[in-house]
Amino acid sequence: MIKKHGDNQRLAEEVRAHIEFEEDPHRAALEDNPAETKVDFRTWLAIFSMALSFGPGVGLPFVSAAAIVVQITQELGGADKLAWVVGAWSLSTAVSFSLGGPLSDVFGRRELILGGQAIVTIGNIVGGTAQNVESLIAAETLIGVGTGFIFVAYAGVPEMLPNKWRSLGLGILEGGISIPWGVVSVLFANALYQYASWRWIFYIGVIVEAISLLGTAFFYWPTPRPRGDFDKSRWQQFREIDWIGLFLFTSGLTTCLIGLTWGGTTAYPWKSAGAIVPIVGGLLALIAAFAYDFIWAKAPMFPLKLFTMVRGYLLILVVLFVSGMFFNALSALLPQGSLYMFTTDGIEIGILSLPMTLISGVTGVLVPLFAHRIRYIKWQLVVGMALQAIFIAAAAGTVNPNRKLAWAFVPAFGVPMFVLVTILGYAISSLHVPHSQLGVAMGLLGTFRSAGGAVGNAIFNTVFQSKFRTYAGEEIANAAIGSGLNASDLATIIPETIQYNLDIPGMLVDIDGITPDIREILRAAVRTAYGRSFQFVFYITIPFSVVALVCSLFIEDPTAYMTNHTQSAMQSRGITQPQTNDLSEDEKATSSRDEGTEVSRVGIVNTVEDVKSS
Repeated sequence: MIKKHGDNQRLAEEVRAHIEFEEDPHRAALEDNPAETKVDFRTWLAIFSMALSFGPGVGLPFVSAAAIVVQITQELGGADKLAWVVGAWSLSTAVSFSLGGPLSDVFGRRELILGGQAIVTIGNIVGGTAQNVESLIAAETLIGVGTGFIFVAYAGVPEMLPNKWRSLGLGILEGGISIPWGVVSVLFANALYQYASWRWIFYIGVIVEAISLLGTAFFYWPTPRPRGDFDKSRWQQFREIDWIGLFLFTSGLTTCLIGLTWGGTTAYPWKSAGAIVPIVGGLLALIAAFAYDFIWAKAPMFPLKLFTMVRGYLLILVVLFVSGMFFNALSALLPQGSLYMFTTDGIEIGILSLPMTLISGVTGVLVPLFAHRIRYIKWQLVVGMALQAIFIAAAAGTVNPNRKLAWAFVPAFGVPMFVLVTILGYAISSLHVPHSQLGVAMGLLGTFRSAGGAVGNAIFNTVFQSKFRTYAGEEIANAAIGSGLNASDLATIIPETIQYNLDIPGMLVDIDGITPDIREILRAAVRTAYGRSFQFVFYITIPFSVVALVCSLFIEDPTAYMTNHTQSAMQSRGITQPQTNDLSEDEKATSSRDEGTEVSRVGIVNTVEDVKSS
């Protein structure tokens, strides 16, 4: 009994020594730097299995579905709720990203990722069987929640790879979005809509996610990650999660988005209480969430310690927020622009989107493969942010007048830089953040990435729709009257011209004096209105881009810490898994010795030399 107590005491001392060592990631990277490093095949299989789950979580229900969201909502009879189909995914991921880090500290990364994969599977089933837009929004919400939990892999993968390969591991995860779904998303989605059914986006998601879940369950066995609180059970840790901060953040972000979505509409002009009250109320709730976490919360979801790491973390949050604003909003708006301004043929819309989706594949997969060889990770991120800023702003020159090829290629060199910026942002942060904060830190990056997407989607969609209502009236009225049509018929001509432009039959038929040539003049007028609206959207990205670009210049470069150090390699095959369902991560580690497991292979409870050898 005395011997066992002594063993546990020695083990606790080893754990505390290891935690203290990893709390300084820079020291760990430089001092624990073996001459050679090797990652076993099972680790790569685990990474690829987790990467597979991002297709049904992001590539299919968000990127692909967003490409045909106009057609889907028209079919389901809820076109007025179009923004919420995309917004629900962004909002729910923003919330679950925040919750994912703390939950993974309690239940473990493996358990949370598997749970997220199960939720994504259910969400895809709901999406595939949706009979109205409300059900589709519910499906996107479920998928978003599950996806946020799956993104815990963004903390799990870096910690089990050598520092120098972290961007490579994150690139593989992003590859699960890009290959093949992101690369062919618009063409694929339009082909399904035209020749089969958009529901197959979700049906395929169910199949792929089920395969990913099985692969993750079989191959992914991370080591326990004790935090030093040996006296706490899993239930105690669960109760200490920052539920108040989560509630304030969720309610604040949701309320603010409602105001941003309502604002500028006919029912709620920007000066109306219906727009101002939700925005102000939401912002106050968000401020309260951060104030509560910074001052009172025992286990804050937004730790002040991370936000004081200005160059190593805070500036990256700002960059990912802004980059996410552009990517999430424009991923949906650009295919809509092809539909509104150039063609109603789904396949042609897909072809016009190929430059952007192909470049997304390059920035998301190929570039991270070589990022560690190029080094200067910070400057790679700066270049990515600069390209995004320059080419999205330059896209304003592709419309009004509308130029098809320019529309296809110019934004294609800007919007996809989000993928590169995101991967490098995660990699940089993981090399600066203490290991005990890694799960929370990666979750917060995801939160800001998705929150930015939700805010950008609300702002840019609202601005686009508001400007179009103004410009459409001007352009169509001038074209109609200039073509000799009666001004008294404008109330019919304007809405029917908008529908005629989408090739909806029966439009512009019963108008006095209408001819085929006049119909095409009116089509050109409405397309000009769309072009002017998009031009304004591109202009308003500029101030956001400037802020993000300036922030990126001051990020701390982590190149010196891209060593062979590995924080937490996976458990070796054949190790007996102790029964620890009701134990905390610390208790799992101590119980593993009682169960006869070789301590040096459990990982987190090792001495530094054992960590090196693992």
